[in-house]
Amino acid sequence: MDIQSIKVDLIDWITKLEDRKVLEQIQAYKYRQGEGLSKAHKALLDERIASYEKDPSKVVDWSDVMKEIESGQ
Repeated sequence: MDIQSIKVDLIDWITKLEDRKVLEQIQAYKYRQGEGLSKAHKALLDERIASYEKDPSKVVDWSDVMKEIESGQ
């Protein structure tokens, strides 16, 4: 089934659906998909990308981070 057929099938199914709980779940899923990053998370990500681009040598290897976490430091 191609993507357009899937869409048509879902539209048809949703228009006939009477189960409010299922419709609310679909609506909640739709809203979650549109949220993306919050402004604060986007700003933090942009800040960290800029910091990395300014000096790529100032990074910590992931395995070192994990060792530090596991050792409790």
